[in-house]
Amino acid sequence: MGLPTGLETDNWPLVEAKWFTDIIGTQRKVRLVVIHTMEAPETDNTAENVAKFFQSLPANRKASAHLCIDNNSIVQCVRDNDVAFAAPGANRDGIHLELAGFASQSSADWSDDYSKAVLNNAANAAAQYCLKYGLPRKHLSNAELKDGDEGIIGHVQASEVYKKSDHTDPGGNFPWKDFIALVDKHYLERRKSLDLPPPL
Repeated sequence: MGLPTGLETDNWPLVEAKWFTDIIGTQRKVRLVVIHTMEAPETDNTAENVAKFFQSLPANRKASAHLCIDNNSIVQCVRDNDVAFAAPGANRDGIHLELAGFASQSSADWSDDYSKAVLNNAANAAAQYCLKYGLPRKHLSNAELKDGDEGIIGHVQASEVYKKSDHTDPGGNFPWKDFIALVDKHYLERRKSLDLPPPL
């Protein structure tokens, strides 16, 4: 069975990152959607600015993500089938979403209008990837990640499980419960819009 059509994935505006691994001639196995924070200010063009940053990094600072997401836009930096340099250990089989904001944000910060819009855009994207790759809309525990389960994680979990980075994003106050609920909402709406049967 082929991948679903009618999704925005690989069709968002592209500002191609300088560093990524190009996968040619085979379909990459994706098992994770990885949530990051950009560690960049909340502005209306943060996604575009960080995408341009990924375009200009030197060889001693290789980094990238599939999507940069702010309150009003989603910019693609690495195509879905290619491997981003985002969270070592979770790169080969991960889709990486960079969200405008900081890992240090409080619960109140994640609840303001700007972050609510960011979370909604990110949940929309994550839902499409769950649909595209048949992933559960579930925030994995570290044990589940280590066991090879499929689902959604934060970069911090890749750091803790694979011990190849020290990043702590999206932070201890990231609203995982609300985010997964948003992913579920978009996932069900997307299935309906594509005339797909309800999930089992």
